[in-house]
Amino acid sequence: MRPWFVILIALGYLAVLFVIAHLIDKNSSKGKYLIKNKWIYALALPVYCTAWTFYGSVGKASADGWEFLTIYIGPILTMPLWWIVVRKIIRICETQRISTLPDFISARYGKSISISIISSLFIIAGIIPYIAIQLKSITSSYEILTLGNYQPYDQSTFFFNDTAFYLSIILAVFIILFVFRNIETTDKHHGLMGAIAIDSVVKLLAFLAVGVFVTHFLFDGFSDIFNQSAIKIQESFREVPEGNGLNWFLLLLLSMSAVVLLPRQFQVAIAENTNEKDIRTAGWLFPLYLLLINLFVVPIAMAGTISLPSSIDPDSYVLALPLLNGANGLALFTFIGGFSAATGMIIVSTISLSMIASNNIFVPILLKRIENKRLYAHLPLRSRRLAVFVILLLAYIYYRFVADRFSIVSIGLISFAAMIQFVPSVGGALFWKDANKKGVIAGLVAGFLIWGYTLVIPTLMEIGWVSKDLLVNGPWGIEWLKPQSLFGSSLSPVPHGTFWSLLINTSLFFLISLNAKQPAKERNVAELFVDIFQTKASEERLVWKGKLANQELVDLSEDLLGKERTTQALKHFEANYGRVDRSEVGDARFVNFMERMISGAVGSASSRLLISSIAKEEEIEIKDVIGLLRETSEITQLNKALQIKSTELFRRTHELEKANERLRNIDTEKDDFISTVTHELRTPLTSIKAFVEIIQDNPKLDERDQFLSTINEEIDRMTRLINQVLDMEKLESGTITIQQKQIIPHQIVEDSLASMQHLLKSKDIHLVTDFPETLKRKQILGDEDRLKQVFINLLSNSVKYAREKEPRIEVKAGLAADQLEISVIDNGKGIKSENLDQIFDKFFQARDQTRKKPKGTGLGLSITKKIIELHQGTIDVDSQWDVGSRFTVRLPVKKELES
Repeated sequence: MRPWFVILIALGYLAVLFVIAHLIDKNSSKGKYLIKNKWIYALALPVYCTAWTFYGSVGKASADGWEFLTIYIGPILTMPLWWIVVRKIIRICETQRISTLPDFISARYGKSISISIISSLFIIAGIIPYIAIQLKSITSSYEILTLGNYQPYDQSTFFFNDTAFYLSIILAVFIILFVFRNIETTDKHHGLMGAIAIDSVVKLLAFLAVGVFVTHFLFDGFSDIFNQSAIKIQESFREVPEGNGLNWFLLLLLSMSAVVLLPRQFQVAIAENTNEKDIRTAGWLFPLYLLLINLFVVPIAMAGTISLPSSIDPDSYVLALPLLNGANGLALFTFIGGFSAATGMIIVSTISLSMIASNNIFVPILLKRIENKRLYAHLPLRSRRLAVFVILLLAYIYYRFVADRFSIVSIGLISFAAMIQFVPSVGGALFWKDANKKGVIAGLVAGFLIWGYTLVIPTLMEIGWVSKDLLVNGPWGIEWLKPQSLFGSSLSPVPHGTFWSLLINTSLFFLISLNAKQPAKERNVAELFVDIFQTKASEERLVWKGKLANQELVDLSEDLLGKERTTQALKHFEANYGRVDRSEVGDARFVNFMERMISGAVGSASSRLLISSIAKEEEIEIKDVIGLLRETSEITQLNKALQIKSTELFRRTHELEKANERLRNIDTEKDDFISTVTHELRTPLTSIKAFVEIIQDNPKLDERDQFLSTINEEIDRMTRLINQVLDMEKLESGTITIQQKQIIPHQIVEDSLASMQHLLKSKDIHLVTDFPETLKRKQILGDEDRLKQVFINLLSNSVKYAREKEPRIEVKAGLAADQLEISVIDNGKGIKSENLDQIFDKFFQARDQTRKKPKGTGLGLSITKKIIELHQGTIDVDSQWDVGSRFTVRLPVKKELES
């Protein structure tokens, strides 16, 4: 492909990202969001998947088989812990206005300048190589696409002819123009996050496209690739060899820590988080993303190994396979996918590292040498912009002279091993109040010295900067001190360096923390960090002993943040704590609040340095911290007591409301019952009175006998109604008795059916009974008359609601465990789903005014249920509207009838 065309496409892609990011920022400033933040947040986290993932995973799989999976399994394993660990870091960073990892560590350990500078230097040293390999991947893929050059970079090329040089400049300008437009580092970069989220989608689609092309167009599916490669590369994709488990474990630890502590991950996962609840969405979407982007790694690695020349670098297989097989369009899309993976990492990492360098190295050092406070306002922003160029220049230099000699993954793992050195200090900050500054410094320094000795120096040997004799024989000929086999260790190089550096780091951290005296100032902050979820007003937990006029604080803030931002901060403080008198000396609450505001611009260590330079501050004693903690504890206990009482009051109020609701329901039921019973009694009485008057007026009436029969039926109807009401009253009061004797349910059902024969015939209902012979002799203890009442009522209901055409009733029996199940099934109009839960309620028909009521009080099913429950049984209903109903009675079986 023509170089100008590829460059134009790449620049066009960056321009599109810039425009989209600008639109997102523009809309978010108005409170409008093109995409919900939780999706942007979850899709920005895959900035973890860099050119290492896009190109290097295939190279790693080709060389070491399944070992590449450790880099992705680790993050997946950490996701369940994010709600505990990452959410805690987010809460601390939000309350303390922290935006970088060194700032977090420094803030916890006494806002120490030494920790700030040491940790920043170590992070920059660890991540510069990682940025360099992104430049390498872009340059290599560009040369492959435009020149077909699969060979390593030619160092003799003048840098003005080097693609990576111009790329570094373009990215530096992009970052400065788009991100570093104001001094505040804790502002949320919605546009940047949106652009990174789009990057994640593009690189995933590109990688999947290559995977589908290779698997289903170059080969006939997964099985074809595996079958063809079974012999040639079976050694690479073997089972984990014996003794290699520790290697895998250490690589998992590397990736588990990297997904949180890498500067770019800290930036997107913590500094850019706008809502802690977004972690829940990320908890399933990020692991899903990792699974998808690794779906075709092994097939592509196998395909490249068996179909491409051995001279082609395995890191290039992803691009080489479509390009060498004539799929130029796909090759260009693949290049853009790799370009997005690399540039996303470079942009976010450079942003984070520049803030680290500015806030924790440049500003603290320069502040001690600047007397004119008016220069403060320009210092952080200018140093940040300068840091962008310095970092990308260092990455470019590393790329030119070192990175191109190694695979993408090997350099990336060294950076991972650098970041795992911060696990002890971060873990201590979150969960161990006794962790202190001396332990952190000792652990970090020792850990990074071992890291450099075991992992960095061997890479310098490869390029000839250090003699290989050190690697072969050890220093001064001491073999057990060889960089890649300390004390005779046989681990792989990266796990080996990780093991010893982390072991020594952690040991010193704990030993020195346990034995060194912790300053009161550190203890004060430790209480806040560890107990961050137990307090709402964090500024009230920090002790400050000094004299500083409120006006001086305001002036300092205005110098750094500007009058508008300072005014907004003051309004926020006064809304929560009352008016600030600028002529008075600031109290601890206001000083700590303003210090945190300034921290958002220059970092915790620098803000502490600035406050100290204008304040007369006394040393905090441990008794001050204890006094504040005691006061806070008392307030917390009082709040808990009030909360308990409030909860109890709420519970009782809720119970009272439920009782009132029951009373209202009972009152409604009473009214409905009186109305229904009155109606039911009035109807037969009216009929009886009418017939009696007719007979009295016409003694010789021919229909006399018929009328007398009707009168008798109405009297029977009234009797049944009265009996039902009396039965219900007895059941409710518990005065009804059940005659406990052995009875045969089959016989009761048969008797009930016999008494219903005239009704069944009158409506031409088809009756089906299914009572197996094995169940006809089953017995229960109970009351024969009451159970007959149950089945007559169920059969009566089925007859009453039977459909006009082809009515059908079925009576079935079965045995489930030790219970006899008898079902009455009809094909009538059924019961609506919203009424199923109420069908056994008293007077249900009376309260249901949405349909025409059938004759009856609505007591029948309620009485039926009560009788069944008195027999230690159950009854339930299953019904569909316009299909029919199934009432099932379950009764405990005692024994079979003896022959």
